[in-house]
Amino acid sequence: MSQPQFDIPSCDTAFSRFDTVIEWLMIALLAFMPLAFGAVSAWSEQVVIILTGAMAICFALKLAIRKDAHLIWTWAYVPVALFLILAVVQLLPLPVSLIKILSPETAATKTTLLGNLPNAADILNKMTLSFYPQATRHNLRLILAIAIVFVITVNIYRRDEQITRLLSAIAIIGGGLALLALLQNLIGNGKIYWIFPTYNKGYSGTFVNHSHYGQFMNLSMGAALGFLLVKLHKEFGNKKVALPEIVTRLGETDFRMAWFCIGTIILGAATVFISLTRGGMVSMLIAVGFTVVILAFKRGLEGRSWIITAMALGSFICVLHIGFDAVYERLATLSEFDRAEGGRWEIVKDISVAWMRFPLFGAGLGSHDVVYPMFDRSTFSSLAGHAENEYAQMAEETGAIGLGLMLVLIAIVWRNYIKNVRHIGHSIHFAAFGLGFGLLAIMIHSFSDFGQHLPANACLTAVSCGLLVGMGRRIARRTGKGTGAAADSATDRKNSPGQLCRLLRFVVAICVVAIWIWAITGANNARCAESYWKEVLHNEESLAEKNWLGSNEEYADILSHAMKAAEYQPDNARYRHWLNIYRWRSISRVTDPDTGQLIVTPETLEFTRRIVDDLHQTRVLCPTFGATYCVAGQLAYFILNEPKGADHIRTGYKLAPCDATSCFVAGLLDVREGNIDASVEKFHRAAELNGRLFRDVVDVYVFQAKRPDLAVSMAQDNISWLSQVARILSEDTEYHDLTTQARAEVVRLLKDKCREPDVRAGALASLAGVYAREENYEAATDYYRQALVLDYGNTGWRLALARTLARMDKVPEAIHEARICLRLRPQMKAATKLIEHLSTLPKQRRENVELRIEN
Repeated sequence: MSQPQFDIPSCDTAFSRFDTVIEWLMIALLAFMPLAFGAVSAWSEQVVIILTGAMAICFALKLAIRKDAHLIWTWAYVPVALFLILAVVQLLPLPVSLIKILSPETAATKTTLLGNLPNAADILNKMTLSFYPQATRHNLRLILAIAIVFVITVNIYRRDEQITRLLSAIAIIGGGLALLALLQNLIGNGKIYWIFPTYNKGYSGTFVNHSHYGQFMNLSMGAALGFLLVKLHKEFGNKKVALPEIVTRLGETDFRMAWFCIGTIILGAATVFISLTRGGMVSMLIAVGFTVVILAFKRGLEGRSWIITAMALGSFICVLHIGFDAVYERLATLSEFDRAEGGRWEIVKDISVAWMRFPLFGAGLGSHDVVYPMFDRSTFSSLAGHAENEYAQMAEETGAIGLGLMLVLIAIVWRNYIKNVRHIGHSIHFAAFGLGFGLLAIMIHSFSDFGQHLPANACLTAVSCGLLVGMGRRIARRTGKGTGAAADSATDRKNSPGQLCRLLRFVVAICVVAIWIWAITGANNARCAESYWKEVLHNEESLAEKNWLGSNEEYADILSHAMKAAEYQPDNARYRHWLNIYRWRSISRVTDPDTGQLIVTPETLEFTRRIVDDLHQTRVLCPTFGATYCVAGQLAYFILNEPKGADHIRTGYKLAPCDATSCFVAGLLDVREGNIDASVEKFHRAAELNGRLFRDVVDVYVFQAKRPDLAVSMAQDNISWLSQVARILSEDTEYHDLTTQARAEVVRLLKDKCREPDVRAGALASLAGVYAREENYEAATDYYRQALVLDYGNTGWRLALARTLARMDKVPEAIHEARICLRLRPQMKAATKLIEHLSTLPKQRRENVELRIEN
């Protein structure tokens, strides 16, 4: 069946070369991002900026050089351009009088927070709408790259073969990633590529977060489905397709790519389920249902919906074979979905309060993690780095204007989707069904995830939107119906070679190059800073293991790397903040050997003042970064004896109630001021955020506040904490009763845990240790044996069992357990020493022991 062609006529060789270069750059970009863990690191973001900038320059040069080339107009450019302008406006230092008109709460908040600085008048004379310009610039670079991908897709992918090449490339990339995810699930070692460890077990494929993998795979499956439908329509037209005929034709050589797309869809859907991303599973199922209904009710396409059903069945069989039980259990927790990650709905409600404070222009693109803590009313003890809801975070960061522009863009894209599925006269428009599937899935998923913050997902979304808009415009050109089509045609005439000045085109090309230079320079600085900061974190880990009592050379190393990072990104508040903390650590190593207190010298005070002054200057970079207020206040109040430091500590806690240090220092201030009851909540939150601080909290309550009862009550039913309290209290006979109480509570809690059917080996071993200290050796050996049944190879517990048996004079059994330790760990000196000791016991004693055992 011959198909009418509506493609733009081919231009000459020079025009085609530009297209070819851009197509290769696009495929390289789409392949690189998922392979680089979603492009979340600074180095991979720089590669994204380079590739998208190269595409933009090629396209601008094409417009400048080719007289017959023109920009394809679509109203979708308007919200995209306005959103970029909004981000730029957020970065501009505007007069405070204008800020008070545009965003009164922004002016009021910054004035309140920075008004106590010595140079406050100069600082507050001008200010930005963004509370953290560094983060706004970072996000602006990425959004600019995403916008370039969208514009390039609309303008370059205008021919059938170009669109099918792009769809097939996305399908191949997605299929390869799905196969990798499946292999890692079956024979993986808990590491991405079997090499790179992750901070949690929720990774899938090359994505650290399984939800992000779900979004990428749903978009990839959409492209694969689009290609498959295009191929089937080219071969069979609008007639109903029987399964035998499909199978027969699929065996032909030119159907190999169709087979690959089928495999991508089946493996992709299966791995989305196996990844256990609830949002990804639910959104995929809804999108499948929507697409099946559209295909079923579209006249002439009734024979296509069963194809999706067949592939869904194939995915189900794959899941059934690999991990159906885990998938079922995960889906069964959907009723608890809101409580995940601290309660997504609670976060959204808190963000609504922030949005009402900055309703029109928002708090600044990328500023969520430094603004949201001010409004966090949840009891969850950790900070949500993202809102877990793209729409809510968009409203918080860019206000009603930014959210409205995004919704307008979504409406334009879906209008083009409807246009494509209603006016199908050409095979290529069948790709709209698959692209719509992917977009609907990620739109639904975005209500509970932040996957569009990853360049890999956002750029793939931009490609899907660009294809729908580009294909929709072709229909408008063909039919000539509607104001949109008329506007497009009028714009094309306006952009014709005879009317558009070539000089203006060159000016535009120069502007594109200038913007790209700005973006790549910023991305390169971020990459260099991040590389130095990785060295800082490595050195910090080493120093923390030594309780920060490192050598001068170690501190010179960490300070050198931190300063280099701050030099590359001088507007990064976090780098400057931690640089000053390391400076303080380096001068606070000299302590009194008897009391452990810091020895304060005049030089120490002078360096401390410099650190405090630099921390106050860091506040200007991000006025809502509470940790900086806290550290500056702590040094000013406790070291420099400046009363105003207390106000900074309180401000820091108010701005960052989810920062462990801010909570601890605020609690310490309460104790110092005699308001001990108020300190309990702050100390408890600090210990929840950082368990290592619990020991410091106990020291404060026991030795400074003389309130050990608060330490006991704060431990509540935490066995580890109660054990720590008991050990500390046992050092002072004055607290004998409390020590006994704490230990009794530990035993009670352990006994309760050991009665549970799914008791862990650690709880059994802990209770065994308690009984051993109480010299109840029979009970101790019983619980040690139960623990070793669950964890046979734990040589520490087995050695403890051997020692317990030795105390009971069960020498042969003790030697037997010690020898098992040596089989498991041949170099275990403690086991060898125990065997040697038991073997040297008097012969008469050993014989008596053996006789008692036999009887």
